[in-house]
Amino acid sequence: MEENTDIKCKPRRQILIATDGSETANEAANFGIEMLGCSGAKVYALYVIDTTPYRSVSLDKIWSKEVLDEHERVGHEATSYVERIGKDAGVEVETRVLKGHPAEKIINFAEDNNIDMIIVGSLGKGRYERAVLGSVSDKIIRYSKIPVLVFR
Repeated sequence: MEENTDIKCKPRRQILIATDGSETANEAANFGIEMLGCSGAKVYALYVIDTTPYRSVSLDKIWSKEVLDEHERVGHEATSYVERIGKDAGVEVETRVLKGHPAEKIINFAEDNNIDMIIVGSLGKGRYERAVLGSVSDKIIRYSKIPVLVFR
């Protein structure tokens, strides 16, 4: 068997852990930090406030400041979890909270920041739920040009 000697390791990988703060997302973050963070990779923890139903209307006309603040608090709490477990493992983690369509924002962030892999949790919805509700992880898998690891 001939060995492939053309493979070269990148000096530093960048991993994106997309989180919604759920138990499954936290398990995905734990797995990502354990498996890939120890390689010296930089990790980005990303939470997206879903504004999809309100695309054509400014959020401050729909949501009160308190509601928007609560969404941001939840986002910072979710990304702080990833930052905390990263720190405990000696991994550099940068957190971000964005607003928009979750799958689009995650994919765009990954492409704009030269991310090497996206890690996301999946709730494992059935066919009917997926068809009716859609799934952020399904959309990321379908449209991302970057490798995606889905944790169920």
